[in-house]
Amino acid sequence: MQVTLMGPCELGFWVLTNCDGDTFPFVSRHEEHPIAAALLGWQKPEGIDDEEAVIMNAIDWLMDHTGEDFDAPAHVAESFRQLNEDNEA
Repeated sequence: MQVTLMGPCELGFWVLTNCDGDTFPFVSRHEEHPIAAALLGWQKPEGIDDEEAVIMNAIDWLMDHTGEDFDAPAHVAESFRQLNEDNEA
């Protein structure tokens, strides 16, 4: 399943959207940026150990990839499948 990375909104949140316009909340806390970015392919640069520097690097990567399509991580794809099933019921 393809999803598009969208964000950040004025509150700093990121979402993934599917082709039907449904959204999945992807980043809602500052500390989540590296985990979210890694799910889409980002890798922590070698030699950066400072937590804030790692977060900022992940944010920069996400900013560079905003609007791009990605294969949905498994938990995101499952969430969209469940939403679709709920809508059909």
